[in-house]
Amino acid sequence: MMRPVSHRRCLTATSNNMAVSAMVVSGAPLHISRMKTVCLAFSLAALVPFGAAWADPVSDLVATEMDRSKTPGVAVAVVDGGRITRVEGFGQANIEHGVPVHADTLFKVGATGMQFTAAAIMLLVEDGKIDLDASVTRYLTSAPAKWSQVTIRQLLGHTSGLPATPNGDFRTDYTDEELLGIIAAQDINFPAGTRWRFSYAGYIVLGFVIEEVAGEPWAQFMSRRIFKPLGMNTARGINEMAIIRNRAAGYELRAAGLRNAEWIAQTANSTADGSLYLSALDYAVWAQAVSQRRLLSPKSWDLLAKRASLRDGTTCAYVPGWSTGLAHGGKAWTQLGSWQGFQAYVLRYPERDLAIAVYANGERADVQRIARGVAGLVDPALVRPPARPRDDADPNVTARARAQMEALAAGRASQAEFSNFASLDFTELTVLFGGMLADLGALEEFALFDRSQSCGGDVFRYRARYASGMVEIRMGLAADGKIADLEIGPLTDWNDPL
Repeated sequence: MMRPVSHRRCLTATSNNMAVSAMVVSGAPLHISRMKTVCLAFSLAALVPFGAAWADPVSDLVATEMDRSKTPGVAVAVVDGGRITRVEGFGQANIEHGVPVHADTLFKVGATGMQFTAAAIMLLVEDGKIDLDASVTRYLTSAPAKWSQVTIRQLLGHTSGLPATPNGDFRTDYTDEELLGIIAAQDINFPAGTRWRFSYAGYIVLGFVIEEVAGEPWAQFMSRRIFKPLGMNTARGINEMAIIRNRAAGYELRAAGLRNAEWIAQTANSTADGSLYLSALDYAVWAQAVSQRRLLSPKSWDLLAKRASLRDGTTCAYVPGWSTGLAHGGKAWTQLGSWQGFQAYVLRYPERDLAIAVYANGERADVQRIARGVAGLVDPALVRPPARPRDDADPNVTARARAQMEALAAGRASQAEFSNFASLDFTELTVLFGGMLADLGALEEFALFDRSQSCGGDVFRYRARYASGMVEIRMGLAADGKIADLEIGPLTDWNDPL
């Protein structure tokens, strides 16, 4: 395994009238000096003995994952105690042109961008233009009557009942009105406020609300009210036709090797569920603002840290833009983004005031593993022990879960086993996960690793070993024992920490 080349350059990011030296160095903190920029690159050779400069565990961690997943490039950002301590690029942003990843290389960030949509909504709340508990139909007059009980707060917290995805054709462009009509035509999964389920469509609708209230495209509003004021100088909405400096290419891995990600229409890259380009440096500046509670009022920051709740008062392991409670011993907020050959993972420890972002331009990169490893290197107290199967107090539930995975892989999943899934969402879910599991071959091992509570129900965390791969399964059960929520994702190691 070869160590990836660490690409270092001196960059300047302005934030609150302060110039930040964002040259990315191994371990050395970035000191912020008002109205001046300090570049540390030239001094490293004098400060670090020859050979010791290469003894960098973060580089080793990234190199191992890039080699395993055949990922061309990775960028890492670390913000500790409100200070940007590391922003660094590794490998290649574009294979065809031999362009390296730098701190300002732009990646598509997928669902990790939802936190910016949430912040934009809160800015409009502060402006007096949005009421979180008002119906979405107040702001979107063309929304269907069946959405009359859906509030802005429920859209932010994924308790609206709207479909998981818009279900449009990724290769067709739509106007906003047409895309809203496609989403509106789908059945509601459950009455608003009675369940939790992740919904990209809900955040797309929030983008339409921003545009209607602000009178400008949501990405333009974010640029004007979030990115520019904070000094996120390269953050922007995705536009495949524009000439954009330092844009990385996304890559898919197939049997013949790496290939460029499949083309999709601009509409699919222009919605507020995460259609953003960000660099690691952009995210570091944002994480610094979050740590210092800048941009928004204290009340808004408090609301963005409040867990989603249902009508009956039960709370769910989610705050706007972040999953909470299931990862890293329940002490971390996390969000994964996966889109067009890119992987993104943001990890935040609110009590520890530590934030880490990892971006990669290979679809099989385990960015979560890198972020978790970096966290442990920054603070050994955050290292989680290897996971082991736990004692199973209810083996009948596990047997049913295993049977469901086998039914999914065989294309035999029954909607009767699922609770509050509209037919279209059920079909999309079973086709997606069924195809994933079928490609892995025979199921060889299935075990319970964790059990927790969220939204008033039990959440089971299983791991399954197949002939040609492993997956982690998070299955939420309703009171009647039916599946209320299901997430399945690839697993690198059977004993990866929870």
